[in-house]
Parts: sequence; C-alpha cells; structure tokens
Amino acid sequence: MIDQKSVIIGFIVSIILVFLLGNEKVLPGIGLLFAVLIGSMVTGYWANKKTQLKVVESALHGILVGIFTGIAQILITYFLSGYSAIVARILIYFALVLIGGYIIIGALGGVVGTLIYVKYGKSNRRSDMELEDQPK
Repeated sequence: MIDQKSVIIGFIVSIILVFLLGNEKVLPGIGLLFAVLIGSMVTGYWANKKTQLKVVESALHGILVGIFTGIAQILITYFLSGYSAIVARILIYFALVLIGGYIIIGALGGVVGTLIYVKYGKSNRRSDMELEDQPK
C-alpha cells in the first residue's frame, strides 16, 4: 500500500532541491538527479516508519516521487517559456528522457531510504533490548 504522506513529503523535498541544486551555478546537470535521489530516499525512510515495507514497495514509493517531480519540472518549464509551441515540442521529447531517468533514480533512492531505515532507524542495540525485557 502506498503511503501518500511520505510520497508528498519526498516530492516537496525533491522540488525544493531541484530549484536549489539545478541552477547553473551549483550543480548544472547532476544536481537534478541528486534532488530526486534525496527526495526518494526521504520517501523510502518515512514510508518505513509506519509499516515495514518490502524492497519492491519502497522502490515504488521512490518511482512515484520521480514521476511527480519530472512532471512538475516539465510543467514549470513550459509555464516559464510563455506557452511557446516550439518549446512544447522540445519538452515532449525531453519529458520522455527526463521522467524515465527520474523513475530509475527514484527507485534506487526508495530502496536506499529503506536500507537506511533498517540500518539506523530502529534500535538494534543489544543493551536497549535487554533493558526493555527486564521487569521494573
């Protein structure tokens, strides 16, 4: 089942990072990919807080973040271009490549977010478990 709240949080993080990292001064080409990767990692981590997800489910959460981020970026670019017909034709081809890349990066980020939660999100230390089992 899809955790919609975590997907929305990851999408917002991803959009903010697209604008911060995607300009020509910071990281011109690779900043967009890092933005989607970090946004989908946040989604994978947050989705695992509620229920323990399988790898495929966490990848699906990241894929959704990648799709939504790609669509939002294409629409914002189209609006900023002044609804130009020439830009619209170019954006159709660009959208196929961009959203396809974001799907792959999003799936990877969702899985990495799940692995981060499994490694650091739960208390796996033996001393904490022993303290919980002792009667008071």
